[in-house]
Amino acid sequence: MALQFLADNNGWLSFSHSTPLLFITAEDDEFDLETLRAWRDEGFAVQYLPMGKGGKTYVNTLRHLGDNLSIGERYAIVAFGEAASVCLNVYSEYSTSTSKLCALIAYYPSSIPDPTHRISSSFRVLVHLPLGSSPSEATIGVTRRPEVLGIQGKRRTVQKRVTTGIGAGGLQSRIQYPVYSYEGVDAGFAEHDLDEYDPVADAIAWSRSLSMVRRAFGAEVDLERVWDENEEQKYRGKDVNRLMDTFVDEPTPFVNYTPTMTGGVGAEELKRFYRDFFLPSSPPSLHVRLISRTIGVDKIVDELYIQFKHTCEMPWILPGVPPTNEKVEIVVVSIVGMRAGKIWHERVYWDQASVLFQVGLLDPEEIPDSVKKEGLHMLPVAGSEAARKIMEVESEDTNDMIDDW
Repeated sequence: MALQFLADNNGWLSFSHSTPLLFITAEDDEFDLETLRAWRDEGFAVQYLPMGKGGKTYVNTLRHLGDNLSIGERYAIVAFGEAASVCLNVYSEYSTSTSKLCALIAYYPSSIPDPTHRISSSFRVLVHLPLGSSPSEATIGVTRRPEVLGIQGKRRTVQKRVTTGIGAGGLQSRIQYPVYSYEGVDAGFAEHDLDEYDPVADAIAWSRSLSMVRRAFGAEVDLERVWDENEEQKYRGKDVNRLMDTFVDEPTPFVNYTPTMTGGVGAEELKRFYRDFFLPSSPPSLHVRLISRTIGVDKIVDELYIQFKHTCEMPWILPGVPPTNEKVEIVVVSIVGMRAGKIWHERVYWDQASVLFQVGLLDPEEIPDSVKKEGLHMLPVAGSEAARKIMEVESEDTNDMIDDW
């Protein structure tokens, strides 16, 4: 059963102040349990507030959410659908009764406040808009309150087209508060129990939302320590139980070594993979060096220089390939997703063509005759020099593969 709205005899909310307070609000009486759990696992005191029939009762409740908070305490709201539209409307006009709001996250509202005006300087706001399967047809209601000679008139809502935004991130550049659009998804893309749920769009929106709320509360989480423990056991300690302790229980943890599609889904499969295939297969010559590390609100990205002599079978990188005794130098990128301070998933990438070239399984000069006739005499594949150029950019020439350079 979903978390429910709590009220005392006077009709106002009652709650504990021990952790940052986060309200999730939507139209239905109950809400997606996985979303509620995800916010709770991140350390927030989560309460679900159903919109019900809306109207003045719902608006009045929104205006008094912070009444029972002590001095210095604040709260955040994550709203979905029509509830998001109402919240944006209510909080776009400052009121002392809502002064304890520190963040408002709005998922797929049907309307947004005037894009030419910043909503408020007292709290952070973030809006997520779906573009659907036809971005050229996506629209959003824009609500404005015209003013003549200092007198405000009634609000008017007009439909405006939603663009794909700038770059690849979907940021709407002409709106004074942060609004992001998501291609190929419909309203409901962030709710796991709906057919419209889309894991890719949800993950991006989640990271942005979590970052916004954490910054609003001034709450920081140390993600680096648990990831360092994971890498320590993979490459040095080889204690599978300590390695598995770095992963979450929920959501289902997974690891994907992308070029070879090795790894596992779920704790049992991951433990078997690491215990039987990864940890025993590291050659004594294996050397790992960190090149760069980027830490986000719920992700860590590592760029690693890895060097080894292929003296034993290594199922994660060269599955089924007998030892070649060849030296390999590559750069590996790990993208690590975190939940509740532990590892949820890891996606690992490297240049597999370079690995195969270095162990003698790929000859760049062996190309089809039909392609040779077109003037190609060597595959555009680099060996160990590719890794060395990342370590020191001037160690190798640039653009050697471009004939006319």
